[in-house]
Amino acid sequence: MSTPQEKKTPQTRAEREEKRRQEERADRRTMAIYTVVGVVVVLAAIIMMVWTSGILQRNLTAVEIEGTKFSSVDLQYYYNAAYSEELNRGLSANSTYPFDTTTSVKDQVYDEESGLSWYDYLTSLAIKNLMTDVALADQATQAGYTLSEEAQTELDDFRSQLETVWLGYGYSNQADFIRASYGNYMTYDRLMSLVEREVLANDYANTQVDAIEYSDEEYDAYYQEHASELDTYSYSQFTFRAQVETTDDEGNTVEMTEEEQAAALEKLRSEQSALAQELQSRLEAGEDPAALAEAYADQLYSSSLDQKRTGANLVSATYADWLLDSARVAGDTTVSEYETGTSVYFYVVLFQGRELDDTPTADVRHILVAAEQDEGADEPTQEQYDAAYTQAEELLAQWKDGEATEESFTQLAVEHSADSAVSSNEGLYSVSSTSGYDANFMDWALDPSRQPGDTGIVQNTTSSVKGWHIMYYVSSGDPIWRQTVTAAFREDDYDALDAQAIKSYTYTTGIGLNFITE
Repeated sequence: MSTPQEKKTPQTRAEREEKRRQEERADRRTMAIYTVVGVVVVLAAIIMMVWTSGILQRNLTAVEIEGTKFSSVDLQYYYNAAYSEELNRGLSANSTYPFDTTTSVKDQVYDEESGLSWYDYLTSLAIKNLMTDVALADQATQAGYTLSEEAQTELDDFRSQLETVWLGYGYSNQADFIRASYGNYMTYDRLMSLVEREVLANDYANTQVDAIEYSDEEYDAYYQEHASELDTYSYSQFTFRAQVETTDDEGNTVEMTEEEQAAALEKLRSEQSALAQELQSRLEAGEDPAALAEAYADQLYSSSLDQKRTGANLVSATYADWLLDSARVAGDTTVSEYETGTSVYFYVVLFQGRELDDTPTADVRHILVAAEQDEGADEPTQEQYDAAYTQAEELLAQWKDGEATEESFTQLAVEHSADSAVSSNEGLYSVSSTSGYDANFMDWALDPSRQPGDTGIVQNTTSSVKGWHIMYYVSSGDPIWRQTVTAAFREDDYDALDAQAIKSYTYTTGIGLNFITE
């Protein structure tokens, strides 16, 4: 409210017009701001729609190889394969993952010197593998090569499984299964295109490498260089274990301080070490290993008599260096100690021999007929063994009365074998002197008089499932050492073939490379 002394000055027409123009300009600025915000929101929505639709991922080039463009969806297929391949390689070589699967591989260093991350390495490996498949498939096409029967069957089986496999994994349709298994934007047609190229490339490479023959001189030269890995070592092992029990006979926890546990473990260590030294002395005195295993049965943690292992399969053993020492002679013994933190193991080892084993390997099929076993019993009774043998005879007679072929034996194995692995291997095993299967099984399979098509029934008294094996002899093969050398030669030849195939191939990367996900 104005005071009596205040007087309002009237606005001129010009002032009123200027005020109106200022208000209009303010309105226009506000409208412009709203318009810009609206455009940004709409663009963000459009970008989100485009992103989730997979248009960018399916169409932007991630890598271009000799004029052929591949999107991030294509490269993702190879990235996933490279990721799994490296995990399996690490597990096979060191029984552990080569990188932490719970954190981003972008933050994990693959090469300390260059600073290359695991993500960078896996991406480069994916590109290399894709380029190799492209190059080999090109060669196959140019040579007029067609898939082998085995490769065609592999491709047909994959296509057939893809039609129904999603049902067993709880997916509502095939498309969802494919996206979950091969990448968010993978489609059926794109997947089959990639698989068809991959199968063609691999089959063509296999054919080229399989055609290469190696001379006896090449095998002998390789053996001379790798004798310690290829020779077969015979030995017996006895294991004593010192371990503090943290529960009583009724399963109740025994309360102990760390100092008490350490003292108890040290006492047990001394006792078990003394037993190991005692058994070693008796071995050195020439006592029979089997008799000693029986004499110490209640004190041993485990025992393995007359084991046969190739040097390549011994490298992880605690006593490997001792066993592989070229100075070893039959009758040598040692005690090797291994501590886990809560337990201490003492391995008493008797060296029995070393040789280049030229025994041929054998491919056999079997049908395991299990003998019933009473609950709590260590093994079946004689009556239970006899009943299982009668069943085995009936199955073998059924096979002989039918087509009596390997195919019909395989079908019988799938239908009747108690071997849990039959679903994956159809009862087929490759047997060598180092296999470690039941002794009766091994003796029958490795009998030098065996001929393809031979059958027989042998008893199994040592495996977890006891009973009888109905045996079918398929064929003999190279000794295990020679197969190992062949595999090494083949690997080198594959590497050389791949390197030669991509020698003249080049690639460039595109923006789609940024869409590869871990």
